[in-house]
Amino acid sequence: MIKLYYLLSVICYLLSSPIYAQHFESSNYNIDWGNFNMTSGRKSSTNYSLTDTVGQNAPGEYSKTGVKLKSGFQYIYPFDEFSFAIDNLDINFGTLTPSIATTAVSTLTTTSPSGLGFQITTQENSPLRLNSGTTIPDVLGDNNLASEFVADTWTNATTYGFGFNANTTYFSTTNHFRQFANISQSEVPQIFDSSNTHVKNHTTTITYKINISSSQAAGTYQNYIVYTATPQY
Repeated sequence: MIKLYYLLSVICYLLSSPIYAQHFESSNYNIDWGNFNMTSGRKSSTNYSLTDTVGQNAPGEYSKTGVKLKSGFQYIYPFDEFSFAIDNLDINFGTLTPSIATTAVSTLTTTSPSGLGFQITTQENSPLRLNSGTTIPDVLGDNNLASEFVADTWTNATTYGFGFNANTTYFSTTNHFRQFANISQSEVPQIFDSSNTHVKNHTTTITYKINISSSQAAGTYQNYIVYTATPQY
């Protein structure tokens, strides 16, 4: 049995006082605008839909080593709030048969801020274990190459352990599996899905796989998995 948890990491910037890009005043009026432009808004017809800001000062993308600036309201319009969800928080493999692999699936759904991306990391509190301390080891793969950051093929019936695959670019095929980073061994959470651009309702399929030998002690094994989703700002 696996218990799943997820964390949302959001960076907030607090300002001690308002900042205005444009300020106009006289004895009859006082106007503060986010920017000064000739026209802006949403235009549409039967053939097109357009949002624009014309005349805004210095819009565009600027960068130097270690710094990237995206200037202009169009980079965040329309603005999607960051969201992350897991469809199944309780994975139960049921009764296992030695040398016959069993799999289960979770689906993660992510929406990142407009114009920006995200990353998702994961780790386990420990290998699947009994209360007595007996564990099902994290998988090493068919070539003994699998780790928390390297995926190895896993098709042999005599390759035992527990691991996961995700339908992302971090895994070469659906037969490549990695270990979960182990919190009890102070292993660092590892990225398994990310994007440098905006996504909306992006789905990631996680396949958990377990295979045991005939000498594995009977009992109810369990651990929990932590997913941390972080938006880019």
